[in-house]
Amino acid sequence: MSRTCWWLSLLSLAGTAALHGQSLARLHARADSLAREWRRANAVANAIDSLERVRALAGRDTIRVGALTIVTNPSPLPLREAAARAWPVIDSLYGAEAHQLEQRPYAIVAVDPDTTVQRPPIQSGIEITWDRDVASLTWLLLANVPIGRPDTGWQNWLGGPVLPPIQADVQRAGVYVQLVTAPSQAARRCFLGDLSGCRDALDLVDTADPLPRWYPSAPERRSLVLKSFGSYFDRETQRPALQACARGSDSACTQLLHSLPPGGLPKPVTYDARATLANLALRLGGREAYHRLVASAGRPIADRLVSAASVPVDSLLSRWRAEILAARPRPVTLPARGVWVVLGWTALFAACGLRSSRWRVS
Repeated sequence: MSRTCWWLSLLSLAGTAALHGQSLARLHARADSLAREWRRANAVANAIDSLERVRALAGRDTIRVGALTIVTNPSPLPLREAAARAWPVIDSLYGAEAHQLEQRPYAIVAVDPDTTVQRPPIQSGIEITWDRDVASLTWLLLANVPIGRPDTGWQNWLGGPVLPPIQADVQRAGVYVQLVTAPSQAARRCFLGDLSGCRDALDLVDTADPLPRWYPSAPERRSLVLKSFGSYFDRETQRPALQACARGSDSACTQLLHSLPPGGLPKPVTYDARATLANLALRLGGREAYHRLVASAGRPIADRLVSAASVPVDSLLSRWRAEILAARPRPVTLPARGVWVVLGWTALFAACGLRSSRWRVS
């Protein structure tokens, strides 16, 4: 009996192995089939994209200023003049890497702004009307530089591409306001001159949990939950914790903030703050700064900024903070005549109000 059971077990294992082998074979075949289909679909998509580009830019012109290359259809747009203004800015930011633009042209489709003919949608290129002036075209070129994107780590930190500063003074003034008003001790410490606060606010410290650095106090965490995520957490599974947080339980607030998906915790300051720091590093580092930045992929962000700028991180942060403070928005001053105008209108409205029957004693 035991020998019979042994043989049955052996046959069962053999059958299972055979079935397993067949399953693996089918899975491999299916994977190969899907890979072939993906390659075929990708080739078709590339062909469609190429044909679309050819259709959109039929009878195209090519404009070159330095390495900046624009492929466009004939139109009255002053693209060459705009390119002549944009190229020095692009070249100064990207340095040697700007020569990528020889192989990565802008594709611009110029259209008649007065036409009533419905145009088929394009999938490639930038469609603009040909009544744009040089200044707006220059801004367009600077805001859409088709240079290769840095690595994912850098993009995750910055929150967007590295672009030339278009309105640097306005951008820095906005960062000044952020440092003053951001609901984060890190931002306020940075504003007051604590460079460790600047490191925290700008996310230059590599730690697994940024919450204690960005929002170290219980009131900050409670305010963040209630003001920014009140409706998000107001669902059946998390409503008790939300209510406990509202009653003052810091552990509940912390638990809710830790439950956010990766990248969901708001950084103390926005893209503009990090972009102004990155642009400063590239400006200080000279023509090879962007190349050093791209070549240092995988290293901590602070080290990459130091490599790009060729200055210590504290020096970089001090210079950045000084530029932000210097960009403080000017307070609005009311001229002396304006004060009398305001007082006059106030007196007039007061007189009208006193004449109203609502203010009369019967």
